[in-house]
Amino acid sequence: MASDEVGLHSSTGLGGAIMTLDRSGLADLLIGDQEWLLTRLEDMEVIVVRQAFCPVKPLRSFAERLDAMLHGPLAPACVPTPEDYLIVGDPKVSALAEYLQNSRVWESDHVMGRAPGGVSIMAIPGEGSIATPTEFACTAAAWDGLAPGEQRELASLSVLHGFWQDRLYHEREPRHEALMQWMARQSAELPLVQPLPGGRHGLLIDDTAIQLVDVEFSQSEAFLGDLRNWVTQPAYVYRHTWQPGDLVIWNSASVMYRDLPRPDNPIWKMAQSRRG
Repeated sequence: MASDEVGLHSSTGLGGAIMTLDRSGLADLLIGDQEWLLTRLEDMEVIVVRQAFCPVKPLRSFAERLDAMLHGPLAPACVPTPEDYLIVGDPKVSALAEYLQNSRVWESDHVMGRAPGGVSIMAIPGEGSIATPTEFACTAAAWDGLAPGEQRELASLSVLHGFWQDRLYHEREPRHEALMQWMARQSAELPLVQPLPGGRHGLLIDDTAIQLVDVEFSQSEAFLGDLRNWVTQPAYVYRHTWQPGDLVIWNSASVMYRDLPRPDNPIWKMAQSRRG
């Protein structure tokens, strides 16, 4: 994996598309409009501000102005729902831990409509705050790494996405009532290849992807699994180990993310934060 401290000119992790700033650049960042920020996210898929210690009110105003999805302790409090659940994350306790860490549990705010403005944000407050490491996978960099013939093949494909597919990675045999509740969430048939501003392309390949349209199921599973392996290989992934006060902004249209368990905590919570 890429180093936690990835500089502007680094060529590792996310195809090098990571910008790191110090706190002196925070004010300009927070007053920038949506077009200004999205233009920068076209080239730098993830912006990291170490020890930003961003005040809550300006941060929430910033997220609202950008129509962004705000994650983390500084996000508006969500009322717990029955859909929140705990996962055993210690391989010594459960074999499921290794499965999860090597599975396709990668989320995309873009696919589920949680970040209609194309921006996602996570911030950690000051001392005493703890967050699990977060990995970011850049589907645009992965697309750029494909051969032209492979790009042409993918460009013609569509994928059925559904909220309930994500849930089945964690609970293989849910109660019938729960499954019906999950499946009541909207499903969507979307192009596999997503045009991005600036002429780039991203891949809609997060963990809600169910099946390639008009492709036999087993063949589809093998194809999607192989493609996810390509997109989430170390060359296209940045792992961020959080420090107090950190602020991370990413392009939700081209970057998938997943939280990892802390080694010192055998259980961590997976809660779906969604816009009201």
